Amino acid sequence: MAQNMDILIVEPGKPPRPAAIPNTLEAVEKTLGGAIQVGCFLPQRVLLLSREDTAGLAPNRVMPGKRGHISGTFLLCGIPEEGNCFDSLTSGQQKEFQDLFASPDEFMMVGSDSYADPDDVADVVYGLWDTLADGETMVLTKWGGRKQGAAR
Repeated sequence: MAQNMDILIVEPGKPPRPAAIPNTLEAVEKTLGGAIQVGCFLPQRVLLLSREDTAGLAPNRVMPGKRGHISGTFLLCGIPEEGNCFDSLTSGQQKEFQDLFASPDEFMMVGSDSYADPDDVADVVYGLWDTLADGETMVLTKWGGRKQGAAR
């Protein structure tokens, strides 16, 4: 097993950046700031490592397929052929996932549900119109997108 692994770190509002960290669970947890949860992208053999407890962390990226979002910093590393540890990303995997997560997404949260398509948000909001009681509230929060006054 290699001493270090080549990964991508994806922080809220920033493009993915390559890094080398020790190939240990402790190093991954230290980089993320807490216990991890794992997702994967197959057939690319890439793990998405994010914090298990994301309470209070800023939304970062919409999950591919526009289903849900990832909050806080997350890491991307390889899945080894054998064993149950981590592995370096290949240069091809790094390129693919740097492109996939190149820019922060624009999405909106309705309550605790996230949506990346404005039409989906509109459908949900219209659906709430007749279901909310007098004086009841629902919080809408927009994340990402262009900054005010940015060139188009």
